[in-house]
Amino acid sequence: MTRDMQSIDLLWLHFKKENSQIAKEKLIFHYLPYVNQTINRVKMSLPKNVVKEDLLSYGIFGLYDAMSKFDISRGFKFETYAFPRIKGAILDGLRAEDWLPLSIRQKEKSLVKVIGELEQTLGRTATDQEISEQLKMDSKELNNLLDKLSCTNLVSLDQLFNQEGEESISLLERLTDDPEREPENIIFCNEVKNVLTVAINKLPEKEKLVIALYYYEGLNLKEISKVLDLSESRISQLHTKAIFRLRGRLSRQKKALL
Repeated sequence: MTRDMQSIDLLWLHFKKENSQIAKEKLIFHYLPYVNQTINRVKMSLPKNVVKEDLLSYGIFGLYDAMSKFDISRGFKFETYAFPRIKGAILDGLRAEDWLPLSIRQKEKSLVKVIGELEQTLGRTATDQEISEQLKMDSKELNNLLDKLSCTNLVSLDQLFNQEGEESISLLERLTDDPEREPENIIFCNEVKNVLTVAINKLPEKEKLVIALYYYEGLNLKEISKVLDLSESRISQLHTKAIFRLRGRLSRQKKALL
């Protein structure tokens, strides 16, 4: 063990055993680059008007929350434990701001409803043309709407399985093998995985790939655009459509899970 690692371990002991304010501040300073890395990854999938500095306070809040709940006696790596909590705090902050105009938010509700009703009636995935016709839009108008909604749906799927009264837990955290998770939550997590697997497998191929690469492989939208040789805007649209399809399908099963 290096001297730096020993020093960090000692800070953890002071923080946990003595609730040392000095140790807390030094730990936050030590893990701040990790918070910045998480912010950079999240920001690449957000609109350009979202400023990095605005996300820092959310990230630090998530870091401190993770520090407070982390059990040092179990010998697990803190960074692995902290990542979904830092990301979740950032997304929670963005969701609370909700910068979308009311008119766009109403169109979002219409889009979710139309996709859900179409796919239930058809018994298959609705095409872009069918969705556009039902919404009385042309394909360009539909794509413009998807572009405007793309930033919000990074949060929407993450929050779908939170139980009433429960602290915010991201989808990533649900899917991650968390050593801190209680046995009953492990059972719930496995049920979520099974439901998600079925729902994702029913997505159109490109949407399925985007979801797999983003949520399971940890790539951002820019990286996915290079893998699939499509524009970042197109990847964002595919991601948004996939989210709406999954929200419709999963919401019908949510009551059975919660």
